[in-house]
Amino acid sequence: MQKGLNLSKLAGVVTAILMAGVASTAQAAPAHNKNVIGYLTQWEAWKGANEGFSVKGEATHLNVNMDLYSILNFSFFGVAKDGSLHSGDLRNKSIYQPNAVQEPGPLLHPDVYSSWDFHILWGELEYLSQYPVNEPWDAENFRKVQEQGFVKNGSGWLHQPTGITGQYPIPLKKVGGAPGLIDLAHQKGVKVMASLGGWSMSKHFPEMAADPVKKARFLADLDKLMALGFDGIDIDWEYPGFGGMNFTGNPEDYANFEQLMEDIRKKIGPNKLLTAAFSASTAKLEGYNWPRLAASMDFFNMMTYDLNGGWSNVAGHNAPLYPYPEEEFNNLNLDTLRNWMAVKGIPSNKINFGAAFYGRGVQTTEATAYLGAPTDKRTVNFSVDGPTLSSADLDNWKAFDGQPNYNYIMQQSGWAHQWDASAEVPYAVKGKYLLSYDDVPSIEKKAQYIVDNNLGGVIVWQVHGDIKCEGTFINRGPMLKECTKLSSPLAEAIDRVFSGGTVPNNAPVLTVPGTQAANSGQVISFIVSGTDADADPLSFTAVNATVVNNGDGSATVTYQAPNTATDQQDVVKVTVTDGRKNVTKNIVVHVKGSGVENNAPVLTVPATVTVDSGKNAVISVSAQDADRDSLTYKTSVGTVAVTATGADIVFTAPVIQTETTVDVVVTVTDGQATDSATVTVKVKGAVTGTWDANVVYNTGDRVVVNGVTYEAKYWTKGDNPEQSGPWGPWKKV
Repeated sequence: MQKGLNLSKLAGVVTAILMAGVASTAQAAPAHNKNVIGYLTQWEAWKGANEGFSVKGEATHLNVNMDLYSILNFSFFGVAKDGSLHSGDLRNKSIYQPNAVQEPGPLLHPDVYSSWDFHILWGELEYLSQYPVNEPWDAENFRKVQEQGFVKNGSGWLHQPTGITGQYPIPLKKVGGAPGLIDLAHQKGVKVMASLGGWSMSKHFPEMAADPVKKARFLADLDKLMALGFDGIDIDWEYPGFGGMNFTGNPEDYANFEQLMEDIRKKIGPNKLLTAAFSASTAKLEGYNWPRLAASMDFFNMMTYDLNGGWSNVAGHNAPLYPYPEEEFNNLNLDTLRNWMAVKGIPSNKINFGAAFYGRGVQTTEATAYLGAPTDKRTVNFSVDGPTLSSADLDNWKAFDGQPNYNYIMQQSGWAHQWDASAEVPYAVKGKYLLSYDDVPSIEKKAQYIVDNNLGGVIVWQVHGDIKCEGTFINRGPMLKECTKLSSPLAEAIDRVFSGGTVPNNAPVLTVPGTQAANSGQVISFIVSGTDADADPLSFTAVNATVVNNGDGSATVTYQAPNTATDQQDVVKVTVTDGRKNVTKNIVVHVKGSGVENNAPVLTVPATVTVDSGKNAVISVSAQDADRDSLTYKTSVGTVAVTATGADIVFTAPVIQTETTVDVVVTVTDGQATDSATVTVKVKGAVTGTWDANVVYNTGDRVVVNGVTYEAKYWTKGDNPEQSGPWGPWKKV
């Protein structure tokens, strides 16, 4: 460290430089309480007129309507073979080849001429081709580098506030210039996260998560990301347990992923966001311990797109909302995934579903393409995946590797646009080519689905897919362009549905007491209060405590300290909400230990329980505690009713047609130690009833005709079971 350099003071100076010349702006993030998380890539900015944009440099942070987004994910940073993080612009473009690896590299690409990293993250720049000297003739430049924290570092420079290094020229943030992504977003009340991985940079995730040394390097680099100002970490490991580009998965990936989430949470602290992108295939989700993930993570970002494409054997939808007759594989749609996650007991407010601001085109073997038509595959050399057998349409969408942005799709002619009433998404046909995409009506339906099912919100891939500049461009330095009037029809559609015509909402203000103290096992209470500028009614909740609303804008929080032999620190998290916006604060509790060691309770549960579709299952459990402590039972699914010998877990089985299983995780605690066990609930499938020619039936549905029960072998409507075809006699197992 340079002698005499005060980093705290320096941080303030750098902030002042970033904010200079920028008008003060009121919070402009969405007024509703749903998540709208947009991925912003560092490579999209290179695209110009051939890809549907007006100019190169249009697709940057300066052309994102931040009134429409609550979180932006800067994508991507990659994981190198030693576990360290590197700029996505430094990824090994041959990583698809056997035995290829990713070498370590700088966190931000050091060349400002060949990368957008600094332009997007730091904003409008001015360059210094060499480090200035402390002489009168160079005094102005010397003052700038000192104020912004740049020092010499070998043949290049070091930015001391962040630890970022680079080569010349020095990328100075221009005083009064356009701000970078993080600063601009924070002015607008929008959070920015660092997204790590992605399809082409996930190869080294499994080995990093399994190796303590490599994971230590990974976690150390998170400090650099936090120093850059990011509000959290988003993990895009594609995919634990299954593998991805040039690597295979293994069963240990799931537990390693869960441990990695806990390690990241510990590293970044409780006030930063932690999310991850997950596959929409339930087969790739079964291996996770969802209660464990829910304890450490804020949101689960489900990639409900890329469900069909050039790899498919028949032409299907990129992002279907519901099942449809022509689908190649069952269960690859948003509705099926939501129902699966509900059965698993995954908190709905943590679930964000994908909104595709792009489409996928394929060529078929038919003269006129249609849903379900056989695809026509050949070897294609993709820019990312390399040589691959694919039916991707490169005749119409070559610049996009068959995945055109919505704004480019809307500029094309000659396509017959159609609507699939089953999947509730559009598609288009031109000769042998079929394009699956989302438009304003389908995006509105998905947004309404999220509202109706009380889900967290959406993730958008990616924010520049729907933008259109309807004004003129202002040059912001050598590379950035800022549009004076921007249109984002798909993002605007999401906002309309989520806002529901409501007026802008002010977040409530929460007041909590300072640090509390309690003895081992002691119950203490304290008062919290809230105010709201809109005079909305307020409600209070707490984690690690109970809350009673006093009806006067305050609430009484009651906390029971754990039975602990040693001193420890606990946290009570209190949240106040006006129904649309939440505010959360932590109250630290210092718990004084009793000096007496505690024995963990021992839980006893049945291995399996069987229940009919839609009926209640009662799981009787019990526990023994050598210390005779008071015990509390919890369940991942259902409700808990205390009994004389333990507790009954009451679980309402989902209404299903074919037999399935639901894992119910039961936990008992004495306030200090816990014991958990999993009960497998076998849910018997229901018989649909008398066959109706006007009803759509899916695989596994059962009907009765003339006293005989039949089971559907695949999707059917109007086919009489007595005449076979899609039906077969049901045989009870």
